[in-house]
Amino acid sequence: MLLSLIGEEQVRAIQAIPEFSGNTDYNMIDIAKTLDYMNRLYVDTIARHVDLSEARLCDCGAGFGWLSFTYLLRGGAAAVIVEPHEGKLAAARQIAAILDLADRCEFRSDFLQEIDLPDKSIDVFASIETLEHVGKQNIRPAIGNIRRLTKSLVVVTTPNLLSPWVSHDAQVPFSHWLPIPWRDGFIRLFGKRYRGFNHFAAPWHLMALHDGFRPVSRVLTFDTYQAWLDHYPFYSPYGEARIKQAPSAAMKAFFGAISLLFGRYSFWVCPNMGSVWLARQAVGAATASKG
Repeated sequence: MLLSLIGEEQVRAIQAIPEFSGNTDYNMIDIAKTLDYMNRLYVDTIARHVDLSEARLCDCGAGFGWLSFTYLLRGGAAAVIVEPHEGKLAAARQIAAILDLADRCEFRSDFLQEIDLPDKSIDVFASIETLEHVGKQNIRPAIGNIRRLTKSLVVVTTPNLLSPWVSHDAQVPFSHWLPIPWRDGFIRLFGKRYRGFNHFAAPWHLMALHDGFRPVSRVLTFDTYQAWLDHYPFYSPYGEARIKQAPSAAMKAFFGAISLLFGRYSFWVCPNMGSVWLARQAVGAATASKG
């Protein structure tokens, strides 16, 4: 279990990193449980489709690198940690050294659409809550770059433009459908103020991955509806309510219905387009091995 792979001295050393300790959004997280969160939501799924020991991960919009470090602690071969924020990237370098993982890491400050690596040089590409930050004009180039770089598996999470409500930005229904200059005035009608508005991707943007990849998850990053149910309860490093005890009855009904009706394409109607895409030749190989 990953909770046992990081010691108290390592935790204290990470908490002492100035860029981390000074980040009020994340400096209060439980680091060991954050690694467990990354394992349960992402790395477990990746491990069901690829051999981690032979796979190179690219984590873009990596922040402090928690997903990459979880991947490496699970036995991943190597990780390319891409984070444009220089402070977070510097902290990720220090965390890698504290966890004795630096020799398997490459650090880059690129933007997603500008990562300049050779074609098919990445086995697994993870874009977790990143596409909404690249800018409207860069969504298609960013997804095209993911497709170009990746050999085996893509993991994506990002808010869905088509959803009337997303747990992002001001969290006011329909506000993200408005031009950005109009949004502040609209959300003030609901007693809110927010300045960091984003352009969200739509399902047809993700369908650009269909040229070479096939979606294999049915509920967010989980292969099945039951796997999604089984990951509760869990600790989340995001938001105020850290422990998610159980999904509401409405959530259970919604995800149960979309997994049944839309299957591998449920991301089309989900507020977050969490999905896992496997290279078509890998899908074919897996099918042949079962025959």
